[in-house]
Amino acid sequence: MSLKHALLGILHYGPMTGYELKQFFDSSVQHFWNAELSQIYPTLKQMEELGYVDKRVEVQENRPNRKIYEITAGGRAEFARWVREPMPPAALRDPFLIKIFFGSELPIDDMLILLRRQQEEEQKLLAFSEIVLSARIDHAHKEHHDIAGAATFWRLTLEMAIAHRRAYIAWCDAAMHALESMRDESSAAGEASGGE
Repeated sequence: MSLKHALLGILHYGPMTGYELKQFFDSSVQHFWNAELSQIYPTLKQMEELGYVDKRVEVQENRPNRKIYEITAGGRAEFARWVREPMPPAALRDPFLIKIFFGSELPIDDMLILLRRQQEEEQKLLAFSEIVLSARIDHAHKEHHDIAGAATFWRLTLEMAIAHRRAYIAWCDAAMHALESMRDESSAAGEASGGE
C-alpha cells in the first residue's frame, strides 16, 4: 500500500492539514499502517504536483499559516482505480523470525527468554488494539457522522489486527513448548548417557 493512496482515502472524508492527517492515521489505522509527519508532507507535495490534491493556505495572525489539502477529481479517480486493483498477498517480514531461524546458535534458555519477551510485547499490542484502538475507532465514528457507513469497515481492519496478534501469541506459546520439550529431551539424554 502506498502512503499516497492512504492519504487520498482519508481526504475523501474532507479537507485536512498534514497534522490533521497524522491525527487521523493515529486514531483510525494505526493498528496496521503508520505514517510520520516527515513522510506525510513530502507525499502531499508529490500528490499536489500530480494533481491529486489542491492546497490552500489559511492565514492565521498569531500562529503559523495552515496548509489545507483537499482531494481533486483526479485524486478521486486515482483512488478509485487503486482501491479496485487486486492486491498481492502481504509479504511476511518479521525481524524476530530471523532470530528464531538462527536460534540453534544460542542456548535454548536464551531463546525461551526472547520468545517470552516477544510474547509480552504482542500481548501489550493486543490489549492496546482491543481497548485503546477500539475506543478510538468508536470516537472517530461518533465525531464524523458523515462517515457512519465506514465504521463497519474500520472495525473489520481492527478485527484482523486483533486476530493477527492472538495468532502471534499462540505461536509464541507453541514455540516455547517445542523448545522446552527439546531442552528436556536433551537433558534426559544427557543424564542417561552420564549414568552409564
